[in-house]
Amino acid sequence: MPRSSRFRSFWLAGLCALALGFAATPSQAAVSEEAAAKLITEQFGVEVLRIRAGDLDGRPVWFVTVMQPEGSSNATFQVHILAVDQESGRLLPSFRHRSSGYESPPPAAGGGRP
Repeated sequence: MPRSSRFRSFWLAGLCALALGFAATPSQAAVSEEAAAKLITEQFGVEVLRIRAGDLDGRPVWFVTVMQPEGSSNATFQVHILAVDQESGRLLPSFRHRSSGYESPPPAAGGGRP
């Protein structure tokens, strides 16, 4: 077998193994926890207290618990939980509009809000 033919066969076998390796691994979040926290911090100027993986309407999300920074308004130190889509990095709305009104997010495990 000529050398270039062996090289192509080796290259093709390596490429197939790499493709099978990607197919066999579970899908990873396009947006990491750190990236979601950084995005929310930069976009809203809040302090990220906690971040955890979750599911909202069948889509994987990061639930990001944030606190308003110190200031002189009534919103100072308020804590909020925001949902960030793991695939796109977009902030998801807290309320879902339905034909009969709106629906709040489901409560988190342990009795608190997500």
